[in-house]
Amino acid sequence: MGTRERHIGHAAARSAPAADPRGGKLFAMPRFLVDISHRVYRRRVFAIAGAITALFLMLLAVLPALFASDPKLSNTVPVYGEVSKEVADELAHTSSFPLLVAAVTFSIWGVLAYLRCLDYMLRRRLVAIAAICPLWMIEVIFKYNSFTPTYATLLWYLYYVPMTLIPLLFQLCGMRLVGVEQHRAGRRYRTALWITAALLIAFVLTNDWHRQIFHFDRASETWSNDYTYGWGYFVFLAWTAFNVVAFFVLVGRSSSYRIQRFSGTAALVLLGGAFFAASYALRVPWAWKLNFSLVYCVLCVVTLEICLDCGVIPSYHDIAGIFDTLPLDLKVLTRDLQAAYATPMSGPITPDVREELRAQEYGRAHAFTVASAPDVMYRAFPLLGGSALLAQEVSELNELNRELAYRRMELQRQNELLAADYDLKAHLADQEAEALLVQDVDRALARALDEMYSLLSSLPPLTDEASSHERYRMLQCAKMLVAYCKRKGSLTLAQHEESGFDRDRIQLIANELASDLRTIDVDCASIVAIRRPLHASTVSALYDCVYDFAFFAYTTDHPALMYHLGDHDSCSVELRATLFSNDEDDLSRTPAAHELEVALQGRNVAYRLEGEPGQLRMIVLMPRTGE
Repeated sequence: MGTRERHIGHAAARSAPAADPRGGKLFAMPRFLVDISHRVYRRRVFAIAGAITALFLMLLAVLPALFASDPKLSNTVPVYGEVSKEVADELAHTSSFPLLVAAVTFSIWGVLAYLRCLDYMLRRRLVAIAAICPLWMIEVIFKYNSFTPTYATLLWYLYYVPMTLIPLLFQLCGMRLVGVEQHRAGRRYRTALWITAALLIAFVLTNDWHRQIFHFDRASETWSNDYTYGWGYFVFLAWTAFNVVAFFVLVGRSSSYRIQRFSGTAALVLLGGAFFAASYALRVPWAWKLNFSLVYCVLCVVTLEICLDCGVIPSYHDIAGIFDTLPLDLKVLTRDLQAAYATPMSGPITPDVREELRAQEYGRAHAFTVASAPDVMYRAFPLLGGSALLAQEVSELNELNRELAYRRMELQRQNELLAADYDLKAHLADQEAEALLVQDVDRALARALDEMYSLLSSLPPLTDEASSHERYRMLQCAKMLVAYCKRKGSLTLAQHEESGFDRDRIQLIANELASDLRTIDVDCASIVAIRRPLHASTVSALYDCVYDFAFFAYTTDHPALMYHLGDHDSCSVELRATLFSNDEDDLSRTPAAHELEVALQGRNVAYRLEGEPGQLRMIVLMPRTGE
């Protein structure tokens, strides 16, 4: 076995399994060729080739007995010695001996192709082609030594079984290379090809009934030479041409770079095969003298060998040459950590690296560094029968990591300073908000007390029923002012609570307000639908708007109020208030409504007032402050 075969054998014994998209293994080797030394691997390959040769020699020895066992197969008296001499003479004086040599050669090539091909599906199809070719050679030998027209005709028809299957397998190999079999349309197309091939085989085997492929007179002694072609024969020619052209087209799509090396030689093989087939069909003397089946198989095997040799079909060809061109520090190691392949840039394996590789669990990829070379990152990848070790210089990366670590520390210190600054500003903002709230409450309480003093000092004397009613109304207003002062004063205590004013608490306050209003003959109902708690400053502004609208409602005839508080967006809340009364005038045009609008303008809110006879609607949009 030469240098190339040694590379192929060693690669086959040491290469890793690769996962197929459908779950299979592309690189799976036979178990009897895995985890063995190169010398044992080479001996076993020679043993396989020798066994195939021995089988064909046994077939050669059994042929005389086979011809002697059936009188229909030979007209000679069935005596072993005479038939043996007859068959031996036929084998010696015909082309049977080259066919036997070709059958052995094709079988050995099938073994080598199986060991070299990486893809499991392509490997099966190559082995199928390699198996069909020797069987075809044996079938041709039988035909040459058959002396009855029935056997000769059947064996002649059987020629077209491999002529149908081999081109089909070629196109299927091309489909596998381009990856169209993964799709549903590709699988359906493949099924259609197999059905067509089966129909063609059945068509040619039944030629005696329809005579659409070959026309001949069986009564003639020269029928094997004096025959003509029917339209079915040209169907076979079209089938062969279609599959072969499809194979080359698919190969061209699958590897645009590799096809440059492959296209020239493959085109010569294709053109030579087409020229020979046309010459043989036209019975040109030089082509008619050659053995069609042998030439056909040789051309097919040569084409596939070129594909394997050029890398069009993934193989182990020249794996050592690939390592010579890699600009990496890469080594393929055996189980005992000996270098099977190494790139020119790779260095020796240090003891620290060997200890690390021995300590790691086999079959798992991992990365590591050693103390003796801190600026080198080692990555180990499991292979079938060993591992691959990649060493990468990471000094620049380590320097960048150190710089990033230093910047990270600086950023962490700055983040701590920013966090402290934020806490301080938040504390100052809380204090400022508290001071503003206290000032707002003080001003509100002062205004409310002034209004209460004004009301109490201007109470009319009890002289008649009208004065009594006015006095009662003014006392009710004073009562509302007292309730307002109580609510506003409670805000100075509520701002220190972490939870703030949630929906339940605001609903409770709204219910208390409704109760206060009902005591002064103002019907009131409220709905609170907020999702997040409100700050005390926001609730303070809401108090002002709600009480402003309530004081306005008290000036109308038989008022009824409805409040709705909800979220407008993430930054603001919306208060909607509706007043119904028995007044016949447009409530938005009354003097009290003008005073209400002036009061709302003094708040930090966006508002809108809409009125009609007996109704007034207020919409207030208020930002969430203090959060």
